Amino acid sequence: MIRTTQLIYSDKQQSYEGVIAFDDTIKGKRPVVLVSHTWVGQSDFEEDKAKELAKLGYLAFAIDVFGQGRRAKNAEEAEALMNEMLEDRQELLNRILLAVYTIKENEMADTKKMGAIGFCFGGKCVLDLARSGIDMKGVVCFHGIFDPPGIEYEEDIKAKILVLHGWEDPLAFPKDIVSLGYELTERNAIWEMDVFGNTGHAFTNPNANDPDGGMQFNPLANDRSWERMTHFFEEVFN
Repeated sequence: MIRTTQLIYSDKQQSYEGVIAFDDTIKGKRPVVLVSHTWVGQSDFEEDKAKELAKLGYLAFAIDVFGQGRRAKNAEEAEALMNEMLEDRQELLNRILLAVYTIKENEMADTKKMGAIGFCFGGKCVLDLARSGIDMKGVVCFHGIFDPPGIEYEEDIKAKILVLHGWEDPLAFPKDIVSLGYELTERNAIWEMDVFGNTGHAFTNPNANDPDGGMQFNPLANDRSWERMTHFFEEVFN
């Protein structure tokens, strides 16, 4: 049976509220996959993804980088919350790393097999996590945003990277896809990208319905990207 439980964790500044999902029929430790949220904040969307990951046998953790109770009710609030984080990418990374260290303490966590996925703003988050040089098996970026954090790193990227993206995404154009490829190659990352034609931003979100703005659910891209993710983690956790 898939079970979920809230997890409140803290740093010196504030508390954060995430959700853990796991299959209670599995005994012992299992690989860990963090789920990084969109610009709205940790929500049912990420919790549902965590449940799906739990069905695959993982300990899934829908993380929170905005802070407990800080969730957007509309696009204006979401932009404000996201921009607050984008003003200090080191602080954003610190909050992601806090979630990593927190879930490592869970008795079900196989700390040698850890990965992360993220959607939209969350895709940026998991790319920043990989860029930090963290010793993690792999990260998957769903219709993310690619701009580098402006933090100088010298070491190679250790985590394998899978980018799943729409060719018509207005938040990361084809030129940005190419730039990311050069960036990851310069850091000696093992990376790959699946780019879906006739596909815009937010293609995994059934509630996305703004074709004029380049944001619309795409069932085919949604299904294919999730399938590609499952094979990716099967490989990197093997």
